[in-house]
Amino acid sequence: MDRAEPRQAHDGAEAPQSPMPRHSEEPAVDHDGQPALPPPQPLALEQPERPRGRHEATRRRSLGGPAGVAIAVVVASVVLAGVLATWLISSADEAPDPAPAGEAAATTAEGAPTSRPLGPGSFGNLVVNWSFEQDLNGWEVLGEADSSREPQGRTSGSCASVRARGPEPGRVGLALPEVVPTAGKGQRYVASAWVRSSAAGQQVTVRLAGGGKEVSRTTATTLPGLAWKRVIVDHTVATAGPLRLEIVADGVLAGDALLVDEVVVRQG
Repeated sequence: MDRAEPRQAHDGAEAPQSPMPRHSEEPAVDHDGQPALPPPQPLALEQPERPRGRHEATRRRSLGGPAGVAIAVVVASVVLAGVLATWLISSADEAPDPAPAGEAAATTAEGAPTSRPLGPGSFGNLVVNWSFEQDLNGWEVLGEADSSREPQGRTSGSCASVRARGPEPGRVGLALPEVVPTAGKGQRYVASAWVRSSAAGQQVTVRLAGGGKEVSRTTATTLPGLAWKRVIVDHTVATAGPLRLEIVADGVLAGDALLVDEVVVRQG
């Protein structure tokens, strides 16, 4: 018998065929009679990146991390260098011509916080070397004494010092022979000076003397320690001629000093 032919029953009838299972005709149910959920699908494996075609645009990658920070620093440095170069060029164009050596020295002296320039003081002061910042030029020393610049002026860096050296107490001080070269008759002048002494209680006199015997004077007592005392005198000219200014202390012992600062003489 050929295996491909259906078997024949002994009575000539065709043998019954076994039924084929049907999976898609009837839905599967669970034990409660409810439709069962479909079985879980296996997770799809990550697909490798497919190669891009020649007509597809290349994805742009954003700059981040250390590379982005480095580029930002380079850009900022370039911008800052450009700004500084522009500023330096403009400063060089606007720089003034250098001043002569003498003018530069005078400017330095004026700019120092504890120095004052030579020359008349403010508001018409007739005394040239009035604050003794460099020396005692123009002043005469009176009595047996040594003169010098001392540190710690009243409001500046130095003052004038006249230290007695005689064997006996005596008069010492400073004088300007012609503080006013030509004073007219009837004109009024006011002189003032700040004084102190190494020994407290020293009698100090400021004098304005004209032609003949006309003299105006004011006497004051120096204060203790480093305190300064201002002495003021005014004088009205009786006879036309030069005026002499004196600042003196009487009875100064050897080794003691009279200190003078900010001497002012004005007309008015």
